[in-house]
Amino acid sequence: MKDGIYRGDAGATYFVLNEKIMMKMLGQIYKTTKHFTFSPEYYGPLTNEMKDEFEIVYNKADKW
Repeated sequence: MKDGIYRGDAGATYFVLNEKIMMKMLGQIYKTTKHFTFSPEYYGPLTNEMKDEFEIVYNKADKW
């Protein structure tokens, strides 16, 4: 998956940066892998602010 924002089945939104993936589902953020992405479709690029905060949020997120 290339860097960016993806929308998937079941209302999940995925944020991808440098092959790391976070999933927002039911108001929570989780670390996940490409094996747990459900029919993701590219939605758009990450903003500069999202890129700057990505590692901080990723390191705090629980695993899915």
